[in-house]
Amino acid sequence: MKKAKIKKKDLITIAIIVVILVIILLAIFLFKGQKLDANSTLVNNLYNYLGSNDLEVCNGLQVYSNEEVNYDVLDNETKLCTAYRLLDEESKSSNDYEGNEENTCSINDNIVFATNNYEDDICTVEEVSKDELNNTYKQVFGNDISEDGEFLINYNTVCYNNGDNYYCGLAETYTKTFGAEPHTYRTIKDVYKKGDEIIIYDYFLKIVNGECYSSYVNGTTNNNCTNELPENEDDYNIDYDFLRKYGTLYKHTFKQSGDTYYWVSSIPE
Repeated sequence: MKKAKIKKKDLITIAIIVVILVIILLAIFLFKGQKLDANSTLVNNLYNYLGSNDLEVCNGLQVYSNEEVNYDVLDNETKLCTAYRLLDEESKSSNDYEGNEENTCSINDNIVFATNNYEDDICTVEEVSKDELNNTYKQVFGNDISEDGEFLINYNTVCYNNGDNYYCGLAETYTKTFGAEPHTYRTIKDVYKKGDEIIIYDYFLKIVNGECYSSYVNGTTNNNCTNELPENEDDYNIDYDFLRKYGTLYKHTFKQSGDTYYWVSSIPE
């Protein structure tokens, strides 16, 4: 049996294709950097900096705006709340305070909380030192806390600063907004390490009352997406392909500081 011979012309063609592929891969590596595993612990931890999927916590996904969001743009309340949300539970302590006839508890002259369930005899209050909160704040944002102040964890849980500590409990009064609740969907596309930066690309989509929006903050409607939604919300099938086609691509940049990375910016592409 005769062995098939590869013609010199075919060898040249194969060599050219290989060279082109190598050049493309090198260009991608030099431009975007080293590709990282999107499911790694490091990437998951950094992705958690961007916000909670529980939209009642820390004002929702505030970094997903229609324009660049960075440290200077993000409001102080959201930054403090984000640091508190990411605290290790071991760094917090829980204490009970006796309530009064008005169903409130006074920590001091400036800090008052409602009793548990607004009707119990005690207030359960979480406490954390400002130093502990600042450590997490600096890990996430690369800066020390620039401004102390109160912040809401959700619609009825508030935190106050008093000297060296923060106290968090039920607010005396609260406002609950009723209406169609937003649903958000996001999925990581790619993750790259370039120099001292890690960049996460992901797709994002918000749906409210059967309408698609391009971002969580100041989003515009996406009629092409809306037209593809089933009438029944329970029938939504928002998978990766749907997000890639109708979602907004975001670029989230994190910069190295020692052995960790802090969030720098989030930008719609």
